[in-house]
Amino acid sequence: MTSPVSTPTRPALNDMTIFAGVLILIAGVLHLLSAVAAIAGRDIFVVTEDQVFLVDVSTWGWIHLVIAVLIVIAGLGIVTGKTWGYLAGIVMASISILDNFLFAPIYPFWALVLIAIDILVIWALARQLGRE
Repeated sequence: MTSPVSTPTRPALNDMTIFAGVLILIAGVLHLLSAVAAIAGRDIFVVTEDQVFLVDVSTWGWIHLVIAVLIVIAGLGIVTGKTWGYLAGIVMASISILDNFLFAPIYPFWALVLIAIDILVIWALARQLGRE
């Protein structure tokens, strides 16, 4: 007599995962755009001497570039339905929130938009993981 064998299931792609995957990919592209602008030395960033976290704008650009690549990798994992993509998405969105909180004195509106996107991504992914 054979016993039923449970087969591991992958996360289901539904509306919440597609929402989170597309949103985190958009966040990755936005990080990439701000990275290119910062590395190129554009004058769109406000830099004052009395900032708490005084870091060169070019350095922020490289930080955003690394985060952008990792976010895009996590986003691709999410839209392909990989469990590691869900967890990586939550971790990368959390790191992105911290990064943008520190970046806010340099470009406040952009940082707040990315923080809002990251919060939505964490909410959608946590809700999806809670269902499984």
